Amino acid sequence: MKRWLVFLLLAAVAALAAPPEAHARLPYQTTYYDSNQSYWYGIQAIYKPEGAYGGQFDEPVDLFVGPDDKVYVADKGNDRVYVLGSDGSLLYEVGDEEGAGALGSPEGVFVTPEGDIYVADSGNQRIAVFGPDGRFDREYKKPDTSVLSNEHFVPTKVVVDRRGVMYVNTNASYQGLVRLDQEGEFMGYFGANKAQQSLLNWLKKLVLNKEQLAKEVAALPKPIANIAIDKDGFVYTATGGSFGASAIRKLNAGGVDAFKSKTFQHSHGIQDVAIDANGFLYNVDLDFGRVTLFDRTGDPLFAFGFTDVNTQQYGVFGFPTSIGVDGKFNVWVTDSRTKTVHKFTRTEFGADVLQALVLYDEGRYEESKPYWDRVYARNEMYNNLYQGLGKVYLEEKKNEQALDFMKEAFDTKGYSKAFWEIRLAWLQNHFAALLIGLVAFFLLLRAVPAAFRKLLARKPPTEAQRKTLDDLRNLGRVMIHPYDGFYRLKEAKVSPWLIIGILAAVVLVKVVAVYWTGFLIHPAELSQVNLWSALRLFALPWVTWIVANYLVCSVKDGEGKFREVIQGSTYALAPYLICSIPLIVLSNVITLEESAIFNAISMVMYLWMAVLFFVMTQVIHNFDFLESLKNIAVTVFAIGTIWLFGFIVFGLSYNLYDFFHQLYNEVIYYR
Repeated sequence: MKRWLVFLLLAAVAALAAPPEAHARLPYQTTYYDSNQSYWYGIQAIYKPEGAYGGQFDEPVDLFVGPDDKVYVADKGNDRVYVLGSDGSLLYEVGDEEGAGALGSPEGVFVTPEGDIYVADSGNQRIAVFGPDGRFDREYKKPDTSVLSNEHFVPTKVVVDRRGVMYVNTNASYQGLVRLDQEGEFMGYFGANKAQQSLLNWLKKLVLNKEQLAKEVAALPKPIANIAIDKDGFVYTATGGSFGASAIRKLNAGGVDAFKSKTFQHSHGIQDVAIDANGFLYNVDLDFGRVTLFDRTGDPLFAFGFTDVNTQQYGVFGFPTSIGVDGKFNVWVTDSRTKTVHKFTRTEFGADVLQALVLYDEGRYEESKPYWDRVYARNEMYNNLYQGLGKVYLEEKKNEQALDFMKEAFDTKGYSKAFWEIRLAWLQNHFAALLIGLVAFFLLLRAVPAAFRKLLARKPPTEAQRKTLDDLRNLGRVMIHPYDGFYRLKEAKVSPWLIIGILAAVVLVKVVAVYWTGFLIHPAELSQVNLWSALRLFALPWVTWIVANYLVCSVKDGEGKFREVIQGSTYALAPYLICSIPLIVLSNVITLEESAIFNAISMVMYLWMAVLFFVMTQVIHNFDFLESLKNIAVTVFAIGTIWLFGFIVFGLSYNLYDFFHQLYNEVIYYR
């Protein structure tokens, strides 16, 4: 027994002494944007942190990745530009201790293809140029021009195009970039942001006179925060604020924005923008605290990284200030709070998915297939994958597979193209059968009423049955001759069971519409559809209409009884009941280009219903035309009041429930 106790004791000690199992994971979540559903979803890492390099930095505020993949970092605190290798090692420094080559609080750096280093030397109010070896070459001071005579020239960022023209961003300048030629001569302002006019400013212009307006502070454009340039010579500006509107602009030589004032997601607090060799955009944003990757048109693709002011982890920023991308698509980010430069490398999954997106963007769908296949093998939950493979199958004329993939991706345009091909092939093979079927259906529509009349002639209905049939026929009469139909309805007492039956049929049609309307008209994941919510939103307006219409019209001396309002409002749903089934069928056989037909018929149906509700109000309550208009307007206001009251009651009831629920929890769990 003692031996067993000793053995168990030794086993327990060994288990406690063994090192615990370690779990390595990234300190942030990567997300991707599904443009078809306008939503961000989590995904496996596209980029992973490679390292955070520092030790020599004091306040790194800008970086530029040179043509040789060296990383040039402008350190404002140390008055230096540090040059790093691709492994983050320090190669050499730019900036002398004293003399013409000494830097003062540099805030921007740019390197030409020839290796010349341009530094926005903010403290010395100049552009300093160094040779490829880091030796001082020349400087550009404030140009001698009357345009800048009253302006401070404090360069913060600089880029240079292939002609040697410099685009200089100055401190808090709202007039745009200062453009200088190779000799430093002023060429004019470039790429200024537009001043945003608020509603208050518009009202001031209407109310105030010229003298008063002259005393008002003018609405100035937002200053540009950072600039970049791509291999084609387009100048990119990054501007914070305005919730991402015009946050990134792609300016041609004439200053025209190719993005046309596009609103960029995750760009309200944008710090910088970078462009990779494929033309994809990367931004770093303080408000969002992450790096967002966009395609060539500015549509978001992925987001990664994280911001924490107390960070001590790779891949977590403290205060990101600039971003760059090297030739191997590694992402570099300067961080002034942690005094480091972060490096992110693409994962295998990221390399495959981004290369697939590049080929897809260029229309090279066949070439993208191997990459999409590898992406599919790693993550079949990535929705954009289905869009990419759907395009491949469209090119391969595998339309059935393309249809399935496009539906999975919620790509209505691609789905429509595949469906058109499938429908065309079906019509070519079954045109005769379709024609015969349509003729047979037409004959059946004519034969059924005739057969029904013969049946009634052989076996006459009872008085109660005849009344029910007349009430049913009145549905059609209300649609075609609304005044006659509602006058008959006012004088009749329709069976409650028939009213319930009509309403049940309407609800059934609504359920069928929710689940069987074609994908191009209703692109939704049916398993995620909340049927009860859809039915509540459908029934609530009708119920509140009845209550509000009866109350309002009773006050206005309307003659309609509550029962008559219910009957009339039920019969006014006749267009929905009659037209919905053909519309559902139509939605399953049309393409996206033909959806205008569906929308037009739907609009006619709802307008038809509105007319019937109007006529019902006029006839049931015995109003004239103008009285009906006024009372319907008051009814609509009453409906809004009922909804507001209901919302308030629901909110107060929920708060009361939550109070007692929390009180119950405290008594049960903390006693």
